[in-house]
Amino acid sequence: MLPEHRDHSDAMAANANAMVDGVVWQTIAISLGGAATIVATMILGAQGTLPLWSVSLLIYASVYLSYTALHEAVHQNITGKRKDLAWINKAVGTLSSFFLVHSYEMHKTIHLTHHRNTNDPEHDPDHWVNGSNFLMTCLRSGTLFNGYFFYCYKHWDDKQMRRAYWVGLRDTGLSMAAIALVAIFVDWKLAVFGYLIPATFAMMTLGVFFDYLVHVPYKAKARFENTRVIIFPRWLDTLVTWAYVQQNYHGVHHAFPRIPFTKYRHFFRTTEEDVVEAGMPVARPLG
Repeated sequence: MLPEHRDHSDAMAANANAMVDGVVWQTIAISLGGAATIVATMILGAQGTLPLWSVSLLIYASVYLSYTALHEAVHQNITGKRKDLAWINKAVGTLSSFFLVHSYEMHKTIHLTHHRNTNDPEHDPDHWVNGSNFLMTCLRSGTLFNGYFFYCYKHWDDKQMRRAYWVGLRDTGLSMAAIALVAIFVDWKLAVFGYLIPATFAMMTLGVFFDYLVHVPYKAKARFENTRVIIFPRWLDTLVTWAYVQQNYHGVHHAFPRIPFTKYRHFFRTTEEDVVEAGMPVARPLG
């Protein structure tokens, strides 16, 4: 019997609920810091102060981190239980999605659909990244946001998906227009090699690590079973957890989506016995 049906499940739920409290300033810092870094990097690149390879690396890292802010905004996790500050989630999500060449409103619809239909090949939008081999998975990961448009078109009878399609087209178009202006009036190499290509590789990294590795083999659909936790030994786990922005504990997120990303590992460590008993897969690559 799963822990949510047992007495001690109350303690696990209470632990999760206690972690949803207050404004998560780290997420706001990631969003604002990422946006500021991207703007400053592009300006310095345009001036020739930064070489193109440096611009590419900084853009890659900033876009990669910006997704966490968008993801947390979609789940309304930035402001916890503060309903009076709920607008901050949309503001942060809109800002971060602009630099991701994506759409906050579209991603909110698509990502919550992913949570409702995790690992369902027909109804999980993120199943797009599950390629026939690892190379195809990487290629599909780099085009995941494009795949969302195909998903919306495939489910055109759904009013929500039609709206997500058009809103996504509008918002993505605004981001692409900004990049086009840089290409036309500043430097096409800065726009293409400094932004578009590293942003695509950042998306590929996100797709592989945030979608594929935590959901493979895409079979289980139950709440505690559909997403894994990836743990490394001792200090290496801390290093990986920082680089992974805690998404190596993605199973915690699917079990309790309102827990902010800053507390995934802590929650898992304090409730490991219960969540593992519930069926949460745990991978230990190095034992």
